[in-house]
Amino acid sequence: MMLMRNAVNARWHSGSTLRSVFKLMTGNIVASLITMVTSILVARWTFPSEMGIWNTALLVSIYTPTLQMGVFNGLNRELPYLIGSGNKDGALRMAQAAVAWSRFLVVLSIACGLIAVLWFWHDHKQTLVYTALALTAIIASSWPTQYLTTTYRTNNEFGRLARNTVIVAFFGVVLVGFVWWFHFEGLLLRAGLMGIFGVLALYWRRPLPVHSRWGWKELFHLAKIGAPIWLVGQLGALFTSLDRLSLVHATQELGYFTIAIQVGTFVRAIPGAFSTVFYPQMAHRYGQTHCAMDIWHIARKAAIGASAAGLFAGLCGWFMLPTFVRIMLPKYVPGISAARVSAFLGVAMGLYLFDNIYNVIRRQDLYVLNWLVGCSTFACVWFSLSHWSRLSAPVASATSMLTATFIMALSSAFVSRFACIQHDRALQVTNATPAH
Repeated sequence: MMLMRNAVNARWHSGSTLRSVFKLMTGNIVASLITMVTSILVARWTFPSEMGIWNTALLVSIYTPTLQMGVFNGLNRELPYLIGSGNKDGALRMAQAAVAWSRFLVVLSIACGLIAVLWFWHDHKQTLVYTALALTAIIASSWPTQYLTTTYRTNNEFGRLARNTVIVAFFGVVLVGFVWWFHFEGLLLRAGLMGIFGVLALYWRRPLPVHSRWGWKELFHLAKIGAPIWLVGQLGALFTSLDRLSLVHATQELGYFTIAIQVGTFVRAIPGAFSTVFYPQMAHRYGQTHCAMDIWHIARKAAIGASAAGLFAGLCGWFMLPTFVRIMLPKYVPGISAARVSAFLGVAMGLYLFDNIYNVIRRQDLYVLNWLVGCSTFACVWFSLSHWSRLSAPVASATSMLTATFIMALSSAFVSRFACIQHDRALQVTNATPAH
C-alpha cells in the first residue's frame, strides 16, 4: 500500500502538461480518423434507413449513465483533489469503493438487458433482439470504462491512455469485416465487441490496480460530490443529443445525418483531449491553493489552444468533406451540408473547458444556467430555421447545434469568471475574520 501511494504521488508530479495534451490529442485524432474510416465502411455496407434505426437505439446509451448516481463523477474530481491535498490513503479508498460499484452495475445491466432480449424474442422481433444484445454489451462495458478512465489522471498516464484509444480503434478496423459479411447484424456484433475490448484495453496495466472493497461511507461521499457533476453531465448529454432528437421523427433524414454525427464526434475529440489533461490539474491546483482564479487562468489557456485546434479541424472538414463523401459515400450526399456545419463544433467546444470550473469549486448550479441558455438558443434557432428558411432538416439541426454550443460556451466563460472572483473574495473575507 505504501509503494502504491508513493507511485501515485510520483506519477502526479512528473511529466509535461503540453506533452500530455499533445499525446492525448494525437491519440484521439488518430483513433478518430481510424474510427471515421471504419464508420465510412460501415455506412457503405448499411442503408441510411438502417443507420437511422441504430442512431435512434444509441440514444438509450446516452441516458443510462443515470444509474451510476454520480459515483464515477465524484471519483473523477476527488482523486486529483485528495492527491493535491496530500490525502493519498483517502484517494485509494475511494478508488476501491468505485471498483465495487462498477462491478455491481455490470451485473445489473446484464440482467436488465437479458430481460429486454427475452421480451423482444417473445414478440418475435428478431432485429430488436440483436439490437438489445448489442446495447447490453455497450452499456455493461461502460461502467468499468468510466471507472478506469478516471484513474488515468497523471501526466505519465495520458500517453498510455492515448495508446489504448488507438489500439481499440485498430481493433474496430478488424471487426468491420462483420459488417461486410452480415450487414446490419454485423454492425451490432461489432459494436458489442468494441465495448468489451475497450474495457480490456483500459484494464491492462491500469494505473491504480486496487482491489474491490464495498464501502458505504466512501460511496456516499462520492455520490454526494459527484451527483451534481453527474447531473451536469446528463444535462450536457441531453444538450448534445438535441440535433438527433429533432430528427428522430424522420429515420431517413437521421440516416443522412450520420455523416454530421461522425464529424461532430471527431472534432469534439480535440477539446476533449485538452479537458482530460487540464481538468485533473485544475482540481489538483485547487486542492493546493483553493484559489478559484488560478484554475480559471488554467482553463483560459486550455480553451485558447483547444479552440485554435478546433478551428483548423473545421476548416479542413469544410473544404474536404464534399469531395470525400461523393467518392466514398455517394448514398449519403444529402448529408454533406450538415456535416460541413458540424465540422466547426470543435471551435465552440474549446470554450467548454470553463465548465470544468463548476465541478472543481462545486458550483454546478451555474452550469444549469448556461445549459438553459444553450437549450433555449437551440430551440429558437431550430424553430426559426425549420419554419422560415429553405434549409433541409439536417442542415437546420446542425446549424442550431453549432449556434447553441457557441452561445452556451461563451456564457460559461463569463459566468465562470464571475463565480471565481466571488469565490476568492468570500475566501479572503473568511481568512481575514479572526477566530473567537
